[in-house]
Parts: sequence; C-alpha cells; structure tokens
Amino acid sequence: MQMMTDAMKPLGISVMRTVFPKSVLLEAGGRLFIDPTELLRTKPGRRIVPKAYEQLFDEGLARAIDEVIRRPEFERVSPRPGLIRLMVRMMVPIVKDIWKNLWKRDPKSAKSKVESFMEKKQSEIRAELQGKSGASRLEAVQHQLGVLGKEIAPKLLPYVACYPIAFLLLKKMLGDVKELHQLNKSLPGNITSRMGLEIGDLADLVRELPEVEAYLQKANDATFYEGLLQVRGGERFKAAFAAFIAKYGMRCPGEIDLTRPRWREAPTRLVPAILGHMRSVKPGEHRHKFIRGEQEAREAAQRIMDQVKQSGFKSKRVRRLIEVYRYMGELREHPKYLFVSILDECKKAILAEAEELVKKGILNEKEDAFFFTLDELIQLTKGEFYRDIFACLADRKEKYEWHQTLKPPKVMTSEGEVVTPSPRKGEFPGGALIGTPASAGVAEGIARVVLKPEEAHLNEGEILVAPHTDPGWTPLFQSAKALVTEVGGLMTHGSVVAREYGIPAVVGVDGATGKIKDGQRIRVDGNQGFVEILA
Repeated sequence: MQMMTDAMKPLGISVMRTVFPKSVLLEAGGRLFIDPTELLRTKPGRRIVPKAYEQLFDEGLARAIDEVIRRPEFERVSPRPGLIRLMVRMMVPIVKDIWKNLWKRDPKSAKSKVESFMEKKQSEIRAELQGKSGASRLEAVQHQLGVLGKEIAPKLLPYVACYPIAFLLLKKMLGDVKELHQLNKSLPGNITSRMGLEIGDLADLVRELPEVEAYLQKANDATFYEGLLQVRGGERFKAAFAAFIAKYGMRCPGEIDLTRPRWREAPTRLVPAILGHMRSVKPGEHRHKFIRGEQEAREAAQRIMDQVKQSGFKSKRVRRLIEVYRYMGELREHPKYLFVSILDECKKAILAEAEELVKKGILNEKEDAFFFTLDELIQLTKGEFYRDIFACLADRKEKYEWHQTLKPPKVMTSEGEVVTPSPRKGEFPGGALIGTPASAGVAEGIARVVLKPEEAHLNEGEILVAPHTDPGWTPLFQSAKALVTEVGGLMTHGSVVAREYGIPAVVGVDGATGKIKDGQRIRVDGNQGFVEILA
C-alpha cells in the first residue's frame, strides 16, 4: 500500500512486522506484501477491498485481486469464524469518528488536534528510549513499535480517511473529477508540500551564494557542515540548512525502511534536489506557484458551487464536503510524518546499542545491525545469540544483494503464482503505455528516468519517470514537468503531490522505467492515463 518496491534489509522488515500484525505483512524476496486473504474470504471483503484499491491505491493491483477472488477454488473456502464480528468491533468506533468529522465537527480545528497528539506522542517515545540502555532499551523500542499501530490508527485515521471519502462522495455527486483535482492544489498545511517549498527556499538562497553552490557540488557527508564554514556565505546557508534538517532530517527516500540513510545522516543526498531546483525553477517561482494554486482551488470551489446552484441541503452538503476535502486533505501526510519521526528515534536507540556491540567486538561496524531482526539484536545484546554471527552476516548480505536484483510483482498468491492483471480498457494510441490518470493535464518533454533520487539531475521541462515515490522524492517535484510511476493510484503519495503542484501524472505504468529510456521525448496524458514515446 505504501508502494515502496525496493528490497529491505532484515531489520527494516522486522520493524514493520513489529508495528503491523505478522499475519498481515508477509515477506518475499526482501519485500513486504499485505496478505488480505482472510478478509477476501468474506463477502463484504470481496466486495469492498478491490473497489478500495481501485479508487485509492492501484488500479492494476485491484484488477489482479479481482481476477483471483473470482476463481471457484477461492470462493469455496469459508472465512475464519468470528472474523467479520471482530472487524466490526474494531471499526465501529473509528467509523463513528469519521462520520462526525465528515458532517459535525469543525474541519478547521482538525490540524491543531492532530499536531497536538503528534507532539505528545513523539515526546513520550523520546523520553522512554532515552532513559534506558542495553537490552532494556532495545526491548523498549520493540514495545513502543508494537503498540504504535494500535495507538495511532484510532487517533489519526478518523481525520485522514475523510479526505478520500470526501473525494469519492463529491465525485459521485458532481461527476467532475477535473474540478476535484483543482481543489487539491496547494493544500494549506500539507507537511510534505511545506517541505518542498522549503527546499525551494534553500535553492533560492544558494543562488545568492556562488561559493556555496560550488562547495555543494563536491561536498561529502562526513565534513558537510564544517566545510560550509570555509566558504563565503557558508555560515548563512548552514543556519538555513540546519533549520530544515531539524524539521525534516528524519526523512529520506524509502523512509518506511528504518535502515535507509536519513537526510540528517547523509545531507549530500539533498544536494541534487537543491541544484536541480536552481536549474529548473525561477527564483521565488515555487512560492508564487503555491499562492496561485490556492487561488485556483478557491476558484474551482466557486465553480462547483455555481454548478450546484439550487439552495437547500444538497448545496450545504457540497460546501461542507469541499471544506472537509481541503482541511482533511492537508493532514494526509501527517501520520506518515509521525511514523517516520518515531522510526528515527528508534533508529538512534538501535544504533547506540550497535555501537556498544562494535566496542565489544561482536559486530565489525554498527550498520551490521541492519542485517539482524529486532529479536536477534536483543539476543546479541544479552549474549544469547548462539549462531556464528559473521557467517550469518555474510549470508544475509549476499541474500540482500540478490534481492535487489529482483522485480516484485504487484500481486502474488500464497502458492507463489504471479498474477498479471488484464490491461485497462479504453481507446489509446498504438504503442501507448497504459496506466492510471492521477493528475489532469497533458505534458511533453524529455524523460528523466530516476531510480535513486539522490542521483537525480532534473533540468527545466523534464518529466520524472520513477519506479515509485514517497515523501523522500518530493524535492524533485518542484523541478518536474510531469510524473510517471510504475505503481500507485489516485490517493498514493505521487498522485496527491502532483495534483497539489498542478503537474500531469500517470501512475501504475507497468515497467515504465525499463520501457521508457532516459532522454527520450514523451507525452504524458494525465487526463486519459497513458504515456506515448515520441522520439
């Protein structure tokens, strides 16, 4: 569901399977797959799950699931006794809260409530982990991760879920998706969009400091901040960059994998985004564009209300849903921000214990800890790991290298059958690559195929072609003319941010990074959902 298709190290997988039930998250080829089998064996599950995936996450994935559950051998298997009753008991309080947020509570107050909860939760976990050491600290990490989902979901889901629900209700009432996409522009409090704007501010600052620009092109992580102080204007940039890292330093591409280097650990990974912004966006343009987007969203809301015209309940209902869509939409990225912040606190604690293991000669370097599970690290700290540590480490490093060469399927049965969905139906140009229309508009330009954002070099007018995106990719969006991804749907990260920035996007284009060559001229049709290779 997070559309992160890269291989993960054992610790990253272990952490995610601590946060979420092990029966739901299964591992294959170094990737985590959601296993919805039990839910799909129920009649409500078979009806709701494919539609939810189609509307929100990935159309191709939804079609593949639908093909499997229609097979007679699947339908013959009965659901687990009591499953529906359990799901109802879990969901009823959340659904009640969602209804109140949709129709009763003031949408403008949602942001302060959510951010207040986030600050409290972060402080609690930081205090809990800082007061311990040794195995007890790792056990505290494990405990905090284990209760995280149960604590966050009831508090934040009732707010975040209102965003896609309001979209679907408005879509049903109005039938005009184009205007709804306009409503999505420049959501005022979207924490990831704010991050993108602040990257633009850093780029504008570097424009004024040519010696800093020259330094950034050759900087390294180990001496990044010290080196800045050796060049004219470096102290000024260092202060601005440090302020950015204080807010967003826990983020990075593939950030749900705890083992990935965070920007606070590897600041040079932000340099391509800053320099790319300088090449492709005029000074101050990112801020002007955001203000323009806010105005366009207001105008779209007025056009929608003009269409509704008739007074009474329906008009009030549409106006209410527009408010909910905007104010709850700005909170869409908040749970992820909180989750990643907590992951980073856990990572600091884990690496502190890993350093102790290095001092004792148990590990060669602290990053070796990434190749063990949380349980195994606790055993290592207690001296209870009875396998050959270095043989185990070598084996897992080799396996990780192999996993990186694999390409994960969207859907796979429990028996290992890869299910390839039938293509989306429609009239498309010959040879077009078909995906899902995620952000309206048509754009032509040079394709820039990017597999790792820290190695990206986008120029003005280029189209970003990527396997997937998450908030760690956001710095590139200011520079991109359009977006193409291999996975994703209407409500996944790349689609939402593309609509916010007003750039066309087609997602779920199977094999896009292989079929489209770097430097080719392409056309992205975000209205109909296809990509043409022009030259």
